Amino acid sequence: MKLKNKKAFVTGGSSGIGAAIATLFAKEGADISFCHFKDETKANLVMEKINGYGRKCFNQNIDIGKKDNCDDFFQKSLQSIGEPDILVNNAGIIYARPFEEATESEFDETLNVHLKSTFFLTQNCYKIMKKNKFGRIINISSQLVFSGGPNRTDYCAAKGGIFSFTRALSLEAVNHNILVNNIAPGVAQTALLDGIDQNVLDQAKDIIPMKRFAEPEEIAPTALLLASEEGSFYCGATLSPNGGEVMV
Repeated sequence: MKLKNKKAFVTGGSSGIGAAIATLFAKEGADISFCHFKDETKANLVMEKINGYGRKCFNQNIDIGKKDNCDDFFQKSLQSIGEPDILVNNAGIIYARPFEEATESEFDETLNVHLKSTFFLTQNCYKIMKKNKFGRIINISSQLVFSGGPNRTDYCAAKGGIFSFTRALSLEAVNHNILVNNIAPGVAQTALLDGIDQNVLDQAKDIIPMKRFAEPEEIAPTALLLASEEGSFYCGATLSPNGGEVMV
């Protein structure tokens, strides 16, 4: 019960890393509010698991890449489970194609879902955390902020923005007992891999010293560390569980 009586808001919580974090936090004692986008079936399953741990849970189907929607999710979460102690900015999308084929709409969507949502939802939660003199903000970027990635230029740009945002905000937040940190996972077995040719996936696995992708449940404990008292000396840090592919 490392998060007993805490309240956690999680974006992109219906599947993958977000779902693994939300359910682990609930198991450790936190009430959970999470958002998703048109993923009702999986969202209901996650909610059932969280309720099964005896925790309160709220979920909302919303495009978190719009500021008004960030505000709406924040307000409804506040009403449903209470003031946030923990925020996990996890929501993400990816377009895989050559740089010259990227469109403005794809670029805008990628930056909005990753970076804009992180900025403005954090702003909402930060005001409450500052008042309460306590908070844990955990941003999810990617190991690609270190290595780069072909055919994913806008995704890397968005994740790089999250990486820098984490460092900048951490210096302001630490004075108010709010710790802001970042997780930069390696490739995980999530829906973002759907539709990618198996040969490409096999080549990607071969590069990793552990010769496999992560399961989302292998990333979630890093978030638990940063959210709990055991992570009380991390400030502006980036932890990168990636199977040895990128050593930072």
